[in-house]
Amino acid sequence: MVYARMTLQLSVVLLLASVLLVLYHFGFVFNNDCINESCSQFARCCPNLVGNFHPDLRVISIEEMATRFYWVREGGLYSSTPSDVSSGTTRVAILIPFRKREEHLQILLNNLHPFLYRQQLDYTVYVVEQVDEKPFNKGKLYNIGYKEAKKNNHTCYVFHDVDLIPENDHNLYGCVRSPMHLSRAINKYNYRLPDDKLIGGVSAWRTEEFERVNGWSNLFWFWGGEDDDMSYRIMANRLPIYRFRNSVARYLMLKHSQSTINTARKRILKDSHIRYKFDGLSSLVYIPPDIQQSPLYTRILVKL
Repeated sequence: MVYARMTLQLSVVLLLASVLLVLYHFGFVFNNDCINESCSQFARCCPNLVGNFHPDLRVISIEEMATRFYWVREGGLYSSTPSDVSSGTTRVAILIPFRKREEHLQILLNNLHPFLYRQQLDYTVYVVEQVDEKPFNKGKLYNIGYKEAKKNNHTCYVFHDVDLIPENDHNLYGCVRSPMHLSRAINKYNYRLPDDKLIGGVSAWRTEEFERVNGWSNLFWFWGGEDDDMSYRIMANRLPIYRFRNSVARYLMLKHSQSTINTARKRILKDSHIRYKFDGLSSLVYIPPDIQQSPLYTRILVKL
C-alpha cells in the first residue's frame, strides 16, 4: 500500500515536470518572482532605502534639481565607488526614449535620481531624443541608445518609459536577473500584472540576454507593438522573465494624450518569433547622433 502511494506520488511529480519541460521547450514565459535574498542583502548594503514612497509630481526646473542633487555629475553620472576599485561594480545605463514630453521628463528625473542614489548604484541617465519629424520609433531609439551607451562599458541596461515613476526603492535597477521586468504593478492596471508575457514599461537587461534576442525591433513606428514584439523574442529564445513581487515593482503612470496608434502592428507581429534574428541590433543603421552633456543626463539627439 505504501509502495503504491509512493509510486503514485512519483508519477505525479514526473508528469508535472514533463509538462513544465514541454512549456519551456515551446517558449512559454514563466512569471519568475525574484528571490528575496537579493533584496535583503541589498537592503543591508543600502540603509537609506525607504521602501514605498509617494512620488513627487511637481515640475521642477533642471537648474534647481542640479543644485539639489549634488551627487550627480555632468551628463547624469553618479559613481558610488572610486574609479580605481570599481572594475567589478555593476554600471547601469538608464535609457529613456523621448520626444516633446518635457514635463514628464522633469518629473521622472526629480524622482529617479534620488531613487538610484539610495540604491547606491553606479549609473548614467541617457535621454535618447528623436529630433526629426518622422513618426516616433521607440524600439529604434532604444537600440541606438544601447549602442551609444555600450561605448561607456555599462554592464546593465534599463529601458525606461518617460511616463512611469517608481514608487518603491526596493525595486532594484542593478540587473539582479536578466531580463527583469521592473514595472510589474502599474496604477493604471490597479497594480496588477495584466499578462505574464509583458516586458514593456521598464525592464533591465544584461548584455548577454539583450544581444541574444537581437535587441528591439526597428520596424514599429507610431505607438504600439514593439513591447509585444520583445515578448515574442524572449519566448523564441526560451528566456524567463523575472520580476519582483507586486508590492515592490510599483509605478505611477503619468497622464498624457493618446499617441497615434500603429495600425500595422498586428501584421508585423505575426512573424516576430522568426524575424527577430535579422531585425534589431544586427540590422541597425543610423546617423551618428549629436551627444550633449546636460547637468542631469546625457542627451543623445537622434535623426531617424
